Amino acid sequence: MLEKDFAHQVEHLLNLFRWRWTHFEPAVRQSGTWATALRGQKGLPDYIAVRRGELLFAEIKGDRGRLTPDQAEWIDDLRQVDTVRAELWYPHQLDDIKELLR
Repeated sequence: MLEKDFAHQVEHLLNLFRWRWTHFEPAVRQSGTWATALRGQKGLPDYIAVRRGELLFAEIKGDRGRLTPDQAEWIDDLRQVDTVRAELWYPHQLDDIKELLR
């Protein structure tokens, strides 16, 4: 499964289970390069969501996707915070994701 198709499924579940969420979309510059309008360290997880006092960061990947070193550092740092969930999700985990978001 491609990451963009998986993203649509994740977004549907976030909406279905009433999470407040955001995802920063990269855009193509006039030069043809990709950019996301953020400052700071690269690799911020794809989704940030909140519901009933819980904060969730989730990086999603397609079936063959791999973390960049910057993404791995973000996930590792976020997982050290006691009150934040930091997840790495793949399409084969969709049932588990559904249960977590429920």
